[in-house]
Amino acid sequence: MNTSSYTPPKWVGHLAALAVYIIFGINPNCSKAIIPEYIHPEVFTEVRMLFGAAGFWLLSLFFKHEKVEKKDMGLFVFGAVVLAGTLVAFAEAFRYTSPSYVSLISATSPLVVMILAAIFLKEPISIRKSAGVFVGICGALMIVLFSWKIDANAHPLGLLLCFVNILFYAAYLLITRSVSKKYSPVTMMKWMFLYGSIICAPLAIYHLSQETCPMLYNAVPVSAWLNLMTILIFATVVSYFLLPLSLKVLRPTTVSMYSNLQPVVTACVAIALGQDIFTWNKPVALVLIVVGVYLVTTSRAKDDVQRN
Repeated sequence: MNTSSYTPPKWVGHLAALAVYIIFGINPNCSKAIIPEYIHPEVFTEVRMLFGAAGFWLLSLFFKHEKVEKKDMGLFVFGAVVLAGTLVAFAEAFRYTSPSYVSLISATSPLVVMILAAIFLKEPISIRKSAGVFVGICGALMIVLFSWKIDANAHPLGLLLCFVNILFYAAYLLITRSVSKKYSPVTMMKWMFLYGSIICAPLAIYHLSQETCPMLYNAVPVSAWLNLMTILIFATVVSYFLLPLSLKVLRPTTVSMYSNLQPVVTACVAIALGQDIFTWNKPVALVLIVVGVYLVTTSRAKDDVQRN
């Protein structure tokens, strides 16, 4: 099967992005259920990397072999470094904060993508985009300023790690945009997860012990394993298969726009499971972030709108 030369229609790209962010919305709830009680964040990240590498290399047996150019292999390595940073910051955040805050801050990813694209890709920033960034930042500041004294889940270090996670994720979208047009998702991810597992291995080995990772040594509730398998299968293999597929036909900012759905899914599940509490500033912050993202993603040239 040859997917590198296949360019899906726009609606397939949008459906793929939609599915990715629904999965990303459930992922924080599953992760919080096992981190750090049953597994250390760094070990958790390495397990994801190893499972992703094994899964995509296995899938590659059913796809036509693609030869990767040397210059692109360098981008795969760079992408793996950024992917590793994304997953490590994501896992570490759960030691200090709740799934709802992780997802709320994740909703700022289109704003971060736009800023990085302006800096490194020289994309112009209009007054409308600037206004969108300002409104989105106000939403993010509302999360921090109105929560850290009244909500124990709004730990400053946890929120900082959430922002680091989004910074790495935005960089990942920009870096992999070019190679996602040349190679199939399977080819991309089998190399990135392989390199990522090598990069994360030293930290994982250092933190691997019976005390920090009881689920790898002792009997734990079945629910812990169900949460881990959900993360490994859906949030690791399925989502990172669909993400490059959506990037084949959509701009990084357009793809990240679907992150607006993530905090809604996460918050509903978290509050239902008792992982978080409802506070007035969360929906207000979400509205500000969504408005900011709308201003940014609708402030594009006419030909860009037609392309996406």
